Amino acid sequence: MDTQNKKQEFLSESTRYRGPNRIVLLVFVLAAVVLVGAVYAATRSEEVPRRWQGGSYNVGYQPNYKGKVISMTDIPSRSDSGVISFSLEEVKKNSIVYTDIPGAGPVDALVAYISPAGRLVVGVAMCEPCRSQRFHIDDNILVCDTCGTRWYLNDLQGISGGCPQYPPEELPYEVEDGGVKVQTSLLKDWSPRAEVGTQVSGRN
Repeated sequence: MDTQNKKQEFLSESTRYRGPNRIVLLVFVLAAVVLVGAVYAATRSEEVPRRWQGGSYNVGYQPNYKGKVISMTDIPSRSDSGVISFSLEEVKKNSIVYTDIPGAGPVDALVAYISPAGRLVVGVAMCEPCRSQRFHIDDNILVCDTCGTRWYLNDLQGISGGCPQYPPEELPYEVEDGGVKVQTSLLKDWSPRAEVGTQVSGRN
């Protein structure tokens, strides 16, 4: 092989694309993993503690909300001997309800619905940062009527929107003689978690 051919072969080998450097690729992959982990950890650390555990009553069937949009239905409640009560049958019939509770303290109303798993969920009817008291069901999602924040119906885990950390705060309850009962004492000193922040101490 003459000198000219050797020179051409050398130039050809030196300019041939050999693909990205594997070490560089590995560094980028590791950096991406660390970044995703940091974002996830930061999101989790901002979650607001729950002050109460919600109730566990199951209605015995699993409603199918797929493809449905269901607005709140207003139903009456009554207060007697420190207990607020409303009809379980009305919740089952309407899927999601709103009930006024005047005189119970800072809380004006409750929301109650049947989750896709069949669990009765009762909570304070408020999306705390935007102060909306109205929600609706869209598929298996609870949606704030005002700010559009979305939470999973089964566990109220935030999905998207401006207030995902502040779903309606679940309350403990009892089901007795066809009525859903909530202790008024839970609500007398209630304050929005958006105001007290993550300094709230857990209460069960």
